Amino acid sequence: MGVWPAPQTRTVSILDIRCKKSVASATMFDSGKDVVHEWLGIDKLVFAGYKNRDRVYQTVDVSNLSKIISRVQVGAGSGVPHVKYDHDTRMLFLYAKGDHGFSYCEVGNEGTIKENSKEHCNDVIKGIALAPKSILNVMTGEVNRLMILHQTSVSPTPFIVPRRSYVDFHADLFPETRGPVPGVDAEGWWNGKDGYRELISLDPTARSRQTNGQSSDSAEGGDNITKVEEETTTTVPEPEENEKHKAVISHLTTGQSVLRNIQGVLAHRDFHYHGLKNVQTVFPPESNGFQIGRRYGVHHLTGSGGRLGVIQLENKGQNNTPQLEIVNVGSPVVFEWDPFCEDDVLAVGGDCSTINLWKISNMTAATLLGTLKGHSSKLCLMSYHPGVAGLLATCDTTGTLILWDTNTQARLKTYDIGCESGCVAMCWDPTDGYVIYLAQRSGKIIALNCRTDTRKVVDIKTEIRHARMKASRDLLVISLHGQRNARSLYTLTLSRDNQDLVMLSSHNLGIGTALHALFLDVDLNLACCVARGEETILPFEFRTEAPYIMPLAVYQGQGTQYACAQISNSCNKMEVEVMKLYKLCKDSVQLITMHVPRLRKEYFQDDIFKTMLDFSSPILTSTEWSAESKPYSVRTVDPCPEDVKKVSSVEVVKKGSQHSKIQQEHLKYKSNEAQRDELFNSFAEQIQRDAGPLEQDLMEGCEDEEWSD
Repeated sequence: MGVWPAPQTRTVSILDIRCKKSVASATMFDSGKDVVHEWLGIDKLVFAGYKNRDRVYQTVDVSNLSKIISRVQVGAGSGVPHVKYDHDTRMLFLYAKGDHGFSYCEVGNEGTIKENSKEHCNDVIKGIALAPKSILNVMTGEVNRLMILHQTSVSPTPFIVPRRSYVDFHADLFPETRGPVPGVDAEGWWNGKDGYRELISLDPTARSRQTNGQSSDSAEGGDNITKVEEETTTTVPEPEENEKHKAVISHLTTGQSVLRNIQGVLAHRDFHYHGLKNVQTVFPPESNGFQIGRRYGVHHLTGSGGRLGVIQLENKGQNNTPQLEIVNVGSPVVFEWDPFCEDDVLAVGGDCSTINLWKISNMTAATLLGTLKGHSSKLCLMSYHPGVAGLLATCDTTGTLILWDTNTQARLKTYDIGCESGCVAMCWDPTDGYVIYLAQRSGKIIALNCRTDTRKVVDIKTEIRHARMKASRDLLVISLHGQRNARSLYTLTLSRDNQDLVMLSSHNLGIGTALHALFLDVDLNLACCVARGEETILPFEFRTEAPYIMPLAVYQGQGTQYACAQISNSCNKMEVEVMKLYKLCKDSVQLITMHVPRLRKEYFQDDIFKTMLDFSSPILTSTEWSAESKPYSVRTVDPCPEDVKKVSSVEVVKKGSQHSKIQQEHLKYKSNEAQRDELFNSFAEQIQRDAGPLEQDLMEGCEDEEWSD
């Protein structure tokens, strides 16, 4: 059936298209303005229009259009009123074009509108759409998401139901919803056949079982999966047909990650650094803007002269945090802290093609240890080796890569990458200590083996303006900023047998003017993406099998972030902390901890923290690495404390088990007298009774004379 409001008269008619006749008709509003409607199930309708210059929303029954069930007036206005209805949650959204806000309410079983609530928007509303249920973050209680169209942007507005815990799936909030498969095709419907879309569950576990069952369907189901794959993937090397289906099926089961409910917590202000002065919020795109060492942090300062500001990490909680000013020749572009030097050494490279090595011994002065010269153009990339002491790699805009021994200030090796457009990202492989990765503007990713001088190249087929790159045990993660401000994540893997780079997957991060800086935990394959000038932190988990990129719960911060720095090897694993970040703001530095909510924190969560790489001390020195006198062998360590039990070794009774259900049913049908007797008997069993006389019975009485005057 269909509903048509007749022009001018505003007579609403319900037509049965297959029978070509009118089922019912009635006049809704006496105004000459537009009328909008929405179905409330199969037997009720809601209409939006004008009555006496006021915008009115009213619900009616299909069997009697002239009888109004419920009516809501929201005041006068010139915009056309509209409605959006969610059949699963019975939420009704009321808005008008040109307004700065919208209303939402609940529709009862009889079609009544209950409790009208209002929300304000900063920009004018041009339109509103409801997001599909399949993209909602159900594990955080998100029951709806409005996509609000403004003049120059679209703002997602989630509706979240607060619950005490979001560890388990709340089935009462998410009833079964309509699936993607139609109940009947167009030809069958025109010939009189009726059908309804099959309902599917929003439970990630149930969706996983349903999706895995579709992999063995007939050719018709396979065609549907192939269509979804064509819409959701980007340009990558074409896999075989069965691998394509497998990738799509795994992509739909992203809720199975143990890190899926990750939460970001802003630490107390006593752990922040307040009152910073002259913080530079605009810096070169090659720079991360903020770096944290063992005892100090460094950031750009405003003004000319190539100045950097150093803060001491011990001075947290102060209102006016003291800063040490470092003046370089030329403008600094990139800077890195030496991870293994006992003295805090900061390497600074700038547009003057030299590298300055600064020693920070205290907060009174910085000592220039030396200057490394060898490049012919501006420095754009710099990276210390994560496992070799004093080994620094630098690259300039002409593609010249130089390896330095910062302890002796000697040049070890020089490589010509041979790219006209230059390199935009660089990182070391922590597992294979002789492999370094570079990304070019043309979209080529190079794996350079510094020992054999062999290069493996893979083309991701996209132009790169700026990028960040991090490597874990088996994966290479790239965050890039491409043409037309498109931001994406790419994952690649390096085959240890033949040293070949293999493209795995990509993920779209949306449009934005700033690149997402990348902070990666090499053991958990957990990465947090942070963009300058934004407030959100986007965490992801990466895997070597499909799904390769798994989006996790987004952290919505407080205040604009201009840069972030990661604190290594400082997470409290007993509190299930997985990453710590320092966020640089306009006049302060704030601490953010990312942790996974768990109930039994007295046990070590070994399903999250498994065997980890040990970089607490260097594996080799730069001299040993250059001479290849010793093998580069990565150390591993078990992060579990000795006196703590692992959660996998403890037998935990699952919530909702058969034993607990029987016990609950038994207690449910006990009478008040039975419960009282059971409580009394339990107290009686704990009291040790003595059969002998009481102590006061053995006491002798006093004489009568003692009571006389």
